Amino acid sequence: MNFKADLHIHSCLSPCADITMVPSVVEKACLEKKLDIIAITDHNSFENLEVFQKKLKETLVLPAVELCSKEEVHVLGYFEDIDKVKKLCEVVRERLIKFPYDPELVGYQLVLGENEEFTDMIDDVFLGAPLLISLDELVGLICSLDGIAVYAHVERQFGVLYQLGVFPEDDRVKIVEARSKEGWLAAKKRGYEVISSSDAHMPDQIGCRFSYIDVGVLTTKEIINAMRSPEGRLKSIWDLER
Repeated sequence: MNFKADLHIHSCLSPCADITMVPSVVEKACLEKKLDIIAITDHNSFENLEVFQKKLKETLVLPAVELCSKEEVHVLGYFEDIDKVKKLCEVVRERLIKFPYDPELVGYQLVLGENEEFTDMIDDVFLGAPLLISLDELVGLICSLDGIAVYAHVERQFGVLYQLGVFPEDDRVKIVEARSKEGWLAAKKRGYEVISSSDAHMPDQIGCRFSYIDVGVLTTKEIINAMRSPEGRLKSIWDLER
């Protein structure tokens, strides 16, 4: 069966996201856009994943994270369970570039409680900063925890094509995310499977781009299995035009 997915959504934990990006608001938008699956992909962090999984009743939440390499390339990591995301973030958070963080200037990093109240604010590091980890090493870390590494918004700022000008030679990465038909074409020419996602930072952006994933049963395990062998099982909005 084909399930509709938006695999790149930020919560209020990401400094670039609106503070209204909480579970009830996100799920309302998901229902309006008829999304079956979403991924919460906060920058270099996991703290809001569990509350989203608990609160969203009609939409499956795939554990994920968006990381930034020292080359300032954004990479999405997708996992079967939250524990793997936590382990990854415990490693990478120690290697964030440190500089003074002012939430009034660069955004609040808000941690949610079970009732969607703001219980904490991460203020010792700026989560949107690059990591002192190379792109190659970052992909390796994701794969070492049985995750799926995906180059994010490849043709846009902080995308691998934008930052480096080329796709790296790396057989570990089979999927990329594109924001335009031009990006989709460039990725397809290199043999990648392509997903299209919203990269939503506010509610009205959710589902503006989406993909379809072909799985028999709607579980995180089946989704990760499909992404591990993605040929013919992932369709972006541009694949649907064919």
